[in-house]
Amino acid sequence: MYTYQEMLSVLNSGGYRLTDQRLSLLRVLETFGGSFSALDFEKKASEMEPSIGRATLFRAIDLFLERGILEKIHRQSGDDVYIVGSKGHHHHIICRVCGEIRDIDACPFERELEEVIRKEGFSSTIHRIEIEGICESCQIRGTEGNYGPIA
Repeated sequence: MYTYQEMLSVLNSGGYRLTDQRLSLLRVLETFGGSFSALDFEKKASEMEPSIGRATLFRAIDLFLERGILEKIHRQSGDDVYIVGSKGHHHHIICRVCGEIRDIDACPFERELEEVIRKEGFSSTIHRIEIEGICESCQIRGTEGNYGPIA
């Protein structure tokens, strides 16, 4: 997960202005340890810096997504969440019960995907793989939720 200084560096390297609002929103991001919704982000931002408007917040979310400071995770349940980004190419494994998200640094499909993309006539690849399962902690607790019994 990016630190505050790394997030600043990402914005600096892209030539983006470090406005007071952006700096405040980066400080808000560093308070999140896991996944969060746009509403969670908005709520925390308004607590920490009440002068930041909703439009500014959502423009910042778009910029942070574009620069990789934020990553959007598409959940099967339909509710998208965000996490603070991290360096390097990676994928995610997500617990369907508690929502825990872990990075997977390995990409076992990269070579095959590049071959398929080349055959289809595309020039560059950006891909995301999100795997949903049930984490070890939820399995130990026997958490079933709407996902049926855990073996």
